[in-house]
Amino acid sequence: MNTLSLSLVLFIHVLSAIALFIAIAFEGAILLRLRSARNIEPLRESARASRRLGAIYGPAFLGLLVGGMYLGFAMHIRASWAPAALVGTLLMGIVSGVVPGRQMSRLRKALAQSEPSLANLRGAARSNALVVSYGFRAGLAVGILFLMSTMPSALVPSIAVLAVASILGIFFALAFARVSGSSSAWKSAEPEATTRG
Repeated sequence: MNTLSLSLVLFIHVLSAIALFIAIAFEGAILLRLRSARNIEPLRESARASRRLGAIYGPAFLGLLVGGMYLGFAMHIRASWAPAALVGTLLMGIVSGVVPGRQMSRLRKALAQSEPSLANLRGAARSNALVVSYGFRAGLAVGILFLMSTMPSALVPSIAVLAVASILGIFFALAFARVSGSSSAWKSAEPEATTRG
């Protein structure tokens, strides 16, 4: 096996993992802005920004999947963590395309109307489906990183790591969404109280 080609694929694989976490961080910032929006303009900006995430997510998933399969075959990795990590990565890509993709598409269509309702838009932007999907994928990404670092040989512990990581990701995402929602509501109420005073 050519050492140079192996090193190049490994570099692309690691770079793809870094790009994935950058995209996850950007998506988290977009979701936070969506949930705290108090008028239509921040919703428009966030919807436009979310469309650009595909330019990061797409190459990142491709690099992780193709690079991971190549490295697995080239380095003769027989441990169960490798296929578990690849399946987890594929699952992340599918969920990323289905849940937030559809939700944001609906939001963009609603924003394209001549007189969009702010109440309806905020309801769509604050959908729990977006938060659960985000937490699941972020947790799964951390779990996959853990598998790549520890390389367990058995299948059951590998699956358990991914399951626990994704559940914790959902839990923390929902908890953060509740805290940020309460903060946003308090800020919205503050100007009204000041005006009445």
